[in-house]
Amino acid sequence: MGVPRFELLCAGMLGFGQLFMNTAFDAEAFILESVIHSVHEREPERIDEYAGYYGQAVIYASFMLTCLFTPSLLNIWRPKLLLVVSSLCFAAFPFGFLFINSYYHYFSTVVLGIGKAFFNLGCTTYLTSHSTRKSIESNVSLQWAIGCGSLIVGSMILATMTWFSGNVSTSMTLNVTEIAVKSDIRTFDDFEIRLLALVLIVVSILAVITVCLLPSADVENCIEASIRNGSFKNDLKLTLITSISPKMLQIVPLCMLCGFNASFLMSIIPTSMHFNENNANMLYIPAIYGLGAGTGEVLMGFFISESSKRIQGFGLKPTMAIGTAALMVYCTLIHASTPAEAPMKPTSEEPLLFYQSYLLIFVIALICGISDCCFNGVRSVICALVMPSRRAQSFSVSRMYQAAACVIIFFFSPMLPLHVYTVGLPLLAILSTFVFFKVVNSTERMERKLTSDTNLEQEKI
Repeated sequence: MGVPRFELLCAGMLGFGQLFMNTAFDAEAFILESVIHSVHEREPERIDEYAGYYGQAVIYASFMLTCLFTPSLLNIWRPKLLLVVSSLCFAAFPFGFLFINSYYHYFSTVVLGIGKAFFNLGCTTYLTSHSTRKSIESNVSLQWAIGCGSLIVGSMILATMTWFSGNVSTSMTLNVTEIAVKSDIRTFDDFEIRLLALVLIVVSILAVITVCLLPSADVENCIEASIRNGSFKNDLKLTLITSISPKMLQIVPLCMLCGFNASFLMSIIPTSMHFNENNANMLYIPAIYGLGAGTGEVLMGFFISESSKRIQGFGLKPTMAIGTAALMVYCTLIHASTPAEAPMKPTSEEPLLFYQSYLLIFVIALICGISDCCFNGVRSVICALVMPSRRAQSFSVSRMYQAAACVIIFFFSPMLPLHVYTVGLPLLAILSTFVFFKVVNSTERMERKLTSDTNLEQEKI
């Protein structure tokens, strides 16, 4: 098999590993706060009303702290092993839906945060050891496009579970499996929750199998080899230094934007749609929303991958500009169609301009997916280029700042009205775009200088 095909195989398999791994997390993230809210209404002593939001804050706090140590683990673990361990951590999360309670819920969120840190570093370092400078932009986008199919798979699972539970409740006179509309919002019964958990556990097992089958050998002329010869202590020190280096601080706005945008996309928007009592009869919101977000992520990922092969640098400035434009569009649509209090609690408040429909929900999610794919793609590429001698550290530190943004937004979500997100995110996106363009210009000058110096040395020889 030729090197380009081997690179595509590795990126594709990694994408499918991410797809299976994230299916359970993505599907649960869309409905987590709504499910917790439903369980709390039935049994208040089992779990706190806002444990969905707070649990996701714990995930990213655990993720953030683990990011400090993961680069040091590359001295003793290869990227593939990090991916295998992370898949096991992800598999622990859907088990919590079988017996929802505060203790296992928060324990599994800590484990999941560790798994996310392992996956993100394992994923990026695996790609750099299986990509050349010429192919990195395309491979990153291909892997991301396939991986984000998890949103589509998750939406299909949610739609099937809703349909099946609805049919069962229709054919039975008992209220055991009833999908109820309680207090004018969509609620989830125990049967529906456990059925979903069993399906997601099976998908998580597929993730473990897929990452175990990943090829291990590095490609020729890869950006960075997977075998390291450093020390844990020195690498930890290097990670701390990287976290405050001027080059890294320049991409902090982009990292924070990725965190805020992902949190808004994955949890706060779908929760707002559930808590909007005008949508009480729309039982398929999670499925439609997930399908739209996944479609946007996948289509944009393939578009960036193909465009990067034809247009040099397309995965940087043009992609960032597209992501910012998409974010401003979807924030406008959400602001106009969602009650201000919907992120915090069930509300019958009227929207600003128009009501939501399945079509509008799909369009909003589609544009959300496009923006998320763009921001994550440019972050992955710039981290691979901006600090060539500290790639593992730059990947982890960028994720650490992203996780910090997620912790902040989930911790304060129970008290933040909608306009904080729909106004704040576009402003942050504009700032991030200007700063990112400066970083790209600086990086391109550095690459030209290195290429020129290398050519001069070869001419002397």
